[in-house]
This record gives sequence, C-alpha cells and structure tokens, in this order.
Amino acid sequence: MGQSPDGSTYSDEPSDYILVQGNADLQNGWVCPRIWTTQITKKADAGDLIMSVRAPAGAMGKTAYNAVIGRGVAAIKGNEFIYQLLVKMDADGFWKTLSCGSTFESLNSENIKNAEVKIPTTAEQIKIGGYFQQLDNLITLHQRKCKIRILRDLLKLGNSVRLEK
Repeated sequence: MGQSPDGSTYSDEPSDYILVQGNADLQNGWVCPRIWTTQITKKADAGDLIMSVRAPAGAMGKTAYNAVIGRGVAAIKGNEFIYQLLVKMDADGFWKTLSCGSTFESLNSENIKNAEVKIPTTAEQIKIGGYFQQLDNLITLHQRKCKIRILRDLLKLGNSVRLEK
C-alpha cells in the first residue's frame, strides 16, 4: 500500500519521480505519468502491477516506470497471469465485496494479502499470461483500426460538406 508524499513536494517536472496516486493515473491498463514528486515514500518498480485501492477499488494497471505510490494504490509483484487474474477478479466484483467506506469504497492491505486465489505453476502462468497479453494486443490493434476508420470517415464527411457550400 502506498503512502502519499508531502503535497509541497509535488511537481510537474518529468525529471522528478513519477507519482501514482490512484485510478486517475491509470489509462488503458498502464500508468500514465501526470504528476511528479521530489519525495520518495513507498515505491513501485518498473514491471509491478498497480491496484487502485480507493474508488474504484480493484482497478488494475501496470507500470513501465519506477514510481512513487500514494495512498490510493498498492504495488504488487506479479506477472501477466497475476495481472489478468486480478483484472478478472475486479470485473467479477470480488473487490467490491471486500471494500468499505461510507464516502467512497476502499480496500486495505489485509483485503489484498488475504485474497485466496488458485495459482497454476509458474510455467503455466507464463503460457496463460502470454496468451491473454496477445489477446489484449489484438483487441488494442482492432480498436485503433476502428478509430482510424472513423476519423477517415469524418474527414471525408468534412470534405464533402465543404464542397457543397
């Protein structure tokens, strides 16, 4: 679980340490730097899994960076299989059953540490995780193609509207 640095240490200087505070710092399953800090409190290493522990509790991402983690996230050592498992647990509402809080849902470290899951051998994890990573990549590729097609159609529509004037 993270620990937020002092607010006076926040910056917008990419030369400082990346600060991951919560779900707002996760985009499409990855940490997307938006705030930096000069103070190291708790760290996540490049390759770690990042779980949002505050609303929405259970949302997952990965980090390609060494980062400082704030109170709204937890860093988890794991591989692609563990990532996909945690994403599925979130999609199935597992974390919602454990979250508490009257203003917004949150998880504590015991919720995460005590979650019981069935884990295959490391070799099987690597194969399964690789399969799901390929699926994710394929989905992303098709989403990009759809966006490009939509943009082309909009450009064609824009050109035809201008020609009619």
